[in-house]
This record gives sequence, C-alpha cells and structure tokens, in this order.
Amino acid sequence: MKVALILAVCIAGAYSQVSEGDIQYFLWNSRTTNERIFPNNFGNNIINNAPIKFLVHGWTESINSFWYAGARNNYVRLGANVIGVDWSRHSQLTYATSVARLNAIGSFIARFVSSLSTTRGIPTNRIHFIGHSLGAHLSGFTGKNLLQQSGQRLGRITGLDPAGPSFSGIANSGRLWHTDADRVDTILTDSGLGGLGISASLGHVNFWPNGGTSSQPGCFVVPCSHNRAPLFFNEGILSDNFVSRRCSSWTNFRLGLCRLNPQNRIGENVNFSVTGDFFLTTNSNSPFAQG
Repeated sequence: MKVALILAVCIAGAYSQVSEGDIQYFLWNSRTTNERIFPNNFGNNIINNAPIKFLVHGWTESINSFWYAGARNNYVRLGANVIGVDWSRHSQLTYATSVARLNAIGSFIARFVSSLSTTRGIPTNRIHFIGHSLGAHLSGFTGKNLLQQSGQRLGRITGLDPAGPSFSGIANSGRLWHTDADRVDTILTDSGLGGLGISASLGHVNFWPNGGTSSQPGCFVVPCSHNRAPLFFNEGILSDNFVSRRCSSWTNFRLGLCRLNPQNRIGENVNFSVTGDFFLTTNSNSPFAQG
C-alpha cells in the first residue's frame, strides 16, 4: 500500500512539472523549413498524403540534436513530412528527473499526434516515430499514451540505441516495447557492461551492428558507440546496403552459422515480415554500410 502511494505521488509530481507548452514541434518538407507548428495550429504546409516522421532527441539535447539534420534532409528528399520534437525543457535536467517525466511528456505528444490525425485526416498508422536514447523510450511512452487516450496505434517506432540506465530489467510498461506501435525496430550499438544503451530486444526487429556492444569500429570515446545508431539509421534512410542476418548470437554470426538465414536491412525499408534479432558488420567511417 505504501509503495503504491509513493508511486502515485511520484507520477503526480512528474505530471505537475510538465505542461503542453514545454514541448515544441518544427516542420520540414518540400514546402517549408523549420516552421514551428502547434497542437491546435498545424499551419498549411503539412502534405497530407505524405509520410509523417517524428524525430525525438535524447538526454541533454534539443532541436539542434546532432542527428536531426541528416534524418530530416534524407526524409525530405523522399517527400516526407518531418516533425522535429524539442523537449529540451526537460531533457536538460538531471538524468533521473528527465526519466521520471518521460511518461508525462509522452502524454502531451500523444495528444499532439491525435489532434494532428483528427484535424488533418492522417491515420496514425502512417506516423513513424524515430527516437534516440531517452527519446526511444519517450517514443514508446507516446505510443502507450496514444493507445490509452484514443485506442489508436502509431504505425512505427524506431528506437535508436534505447537508453539502458534506469530501463534495464524493468517492466515493459516502463520502457519502449513492441506493443507501442504496429511495427517497432531497434538498432543497438552500445549495450553491455558500461554501455549507455540497453541490452535487450525490445522490438519486432532488432539490429545488433558489430554485436551491438560499446566498441563500435572507429569509436574510442564515450558516447561514440551510443551515437552510432542514429548515424547508421540516417544512412539507411536512402541506402539498402545495411544487410543483416537473423541469428541467435553475435558469436554464431561470426562463426558463419547464420549465413543462410533470412536477411533484413537497417533503415527506412525494414522488412517487418521477417522478425527477430539481426547481426551485421559495418565500416569504421561513413559510409558505414558494407552491402
């Protein structure tokens, strides 16, 4: 009883510290660049019949996140709407505080998505969230809240090295999970002891480049390996060269025991009819894909 009460107080406290205006949204597409849009005023530049891609940054970051430009430029080339989320009002706080507020922030983002869907006639199953680190779990909380609020699911969530600290070994209701969208894929690049990423398969399709550990080729300092996941994904938006094989482990993959198994590809064109864990090797520098 006491534990439940404490938990309820903590949740209420987190919600009281988050408001709708704390979260900002910026639109890019073939019509506009860096246009701020609002929950009840989406402007006139969203292309209704084009895909919707939400970018969600991680801890300590903002709309100027290191991977946003690459993702939005590649997606705009494909004709998509890109909505960059800025939740820096809360991502710039202590890690524990940012983690505690994710569900509340996700609730407001879910309301934004629901309003966008209703106002512009865009089905939520055409909406794709791409989140890095804490942003991966925030995308998951957005999906959970959207389902709870409206009974609708996001079409896809891509988790780019979802954060490990505070999320390892907990209930799936408290982190990104494959039920948060119709399709969930993850790229894990900094798992293992001392890594910043989680060591768990959270999606329908999970990619483990170079074994997924915190020693990605060409990385020698923190957080290089953690930040490789979004760089791999950005390249994979336009490239189908991140060929991977389904396998039970990195060891078996390196021994060649999985070379006849089904393939999949990191990036925009993930094949969700082939699920499981997939392994591949990459180059040390861009272009990272080996084909």
